[in-house]
Amino acid sequence: MRILGIETSTPVVSVAAAEDGQVLGEFSLTTRQGHMEHLLPLIDQLLTSLKLSVRDLDGYAVSVGPGSFTSLRVGLATCKALAHAGKKFVAEVPTLDVLAWGLQGTEGLICPLIPARRDEVYTAIYVSSPGGIKRLSSYLALNPKDLTERLRGQLQAKITFTGEGAQLYQDLLQQDLKDNAVFADPARVWPRAGFTAIIGIKILAEKGGKEPGAVQALYVKPPAIRCRRT
Repeated sequence: MRILGIETSTPVVSVAAAEDGQVLGEFSLTTRQGHMEHLLPLIDQLLTSLKLSVRDLDGYAVSVGPGSFTSLRVGLATCKALAHAGKKFVAEVPTLDVLAWGLQGTEGLICPLIPARRDEVYTAIYVSSPGGIKRLSSYLALNPKDLTERLRGQLQAKITFTGEGAQLYQDLLQQDLKDNAVFADPARVWPRAGFTAIIGIKILAEKGGKEPGAVQALYVKPPAIRCRRT
């Protein structure tokens, strides 16, 4: 099975093609506001470099968040349009799972953090196992201080933090958790479309994907949109 993975939930725009559990190629670019401008050209460059076309793809995988609402919409809309045109199925891949996947083989607990509104972070707790990454908690939106209080009461092993939120709140995490707080290498703190594609292959093979029109963003809490009063 050959699929295209799309990741736009953070400031990194990333696309990758994978086949049978192996990444064939991956392009990534950091941009704060240029997701719409760069995504399609990156897809075109990737497929051209691999001498592939969208007709050679068996499906798609897209990161569905949580993350930046605006940039998520770019990835979702693009993936749904391509999949609809090619009559292909789509695997929904949570961004926190993608971040945790990059820390396979890590001992202890794994905790990806993505900045959210109102000084909160999106997070979940994982552990690396022989079969891959296993999620131990639900997807959460918490104040970082509340997170460390929860962890202090349950922590029996070191915990490795990753993601943009881990960089943002590193001082607090170290202060509250002391030597139990470990931080991923800076090269691993951004979600990669290569992992999105690999996870997507597993989802498509084991559970089947979704029709493009049924694909939705993962909202740990509703986006902060206010209606104008009339």
